[in-house]
Amino acid sequence: MTCVIICLGDSITYGYPFGPRFSWVNLLQQKTGFNLINMGINGDTNHNLLRRFKNDVISIAATHVHILGGINDAWLELDLAASQNCVREMISLSFNHGILPVIGLTTPICANPSGGACFFPYGLDKVKGWLARYREWLREYTSVHDIPLIDYQTPLCLPETDEGNPRFFHDECHLNEKGYSLMASVAENALKTLLT
Repeated sequence: MTCVIICLGDSITYGYPFGPRFSWVNLLQQKTGFNLINMGINGDTNHNLLRRFKNDVISIAATHVHILGGINDAWLELDLAASQNCVREMISLSFNHGILPVIGLTTPICANPSGGACFFPYGLDKVKGWLARYREWLREYTSVHDIPLIDYQTPLCLPETDEGNPRFFHDECHLNEKGYSLMASVAENALKTLLT
């Protein structure tokens, strides 16, 4: 059976600020030939991902869905429990339609990006705190329910910290081309294991 993998997400999946051609999704497809469809939309929250799940995942007859979101939820200081519930609902919808969900562990925040661009003008502490709690929950939930989790946080961080490595970042949350390339490599290793 041919795998159809929907990559559902926000700007990190879309490939902002460079566009989908430079996204980790496109880089991964070029490297592996996996049948990937980029369904990343800039600014989307987990609620937005859930709202378009039927049209962007189920209606396409996907075999797998890669879900990566949460940064916009953190930025907007949305209720953590509500954001978590959106992930639960997407996972439930996936299983109900014979689709294997794969969860991406949200990428880190970088205080001093090499690109120098500013995305979070009001400070990073609240965003980082929200994301730390969210990632902890993602790890626990996927472990308990035996759902594949791809860790994009650790490779993009400075060693032994939760701080984004400046060499991979365009602004505080969006990656540069090196960062997206690294994401593609991380996804390649995880999906090759999952799909073989």
